Amino acid sequence: MQAIEFETHVHDGVIELPLSYQHWQEGLAVKVIVLVAEHDTLPSKSIQRHAGTITLTQDPLAFQAVLRDEWQ
Repeated sequence: MQAIEFETHVHDGVIELPLSYQHWQEGLAVKVIVLVAEHDTLPSKSIQRHAGTITLTQDPLAFQAVLRDEWQ
């Protein structure tokens, strides 16, 4: 299997091939894999980038209660 790599933008669901590849393997079946850079999908300050990455060792409310008890 041969592979090519290039960067482009999607417009109305269409990915345009660069001119140098438009007739490459003309008429043959190809496999397309689309990768999106992480910085393009979410703003850098978005909390969603942390979703599923934090593992809690105890119930958050129980932890908060312990902290509040320490303040008294």
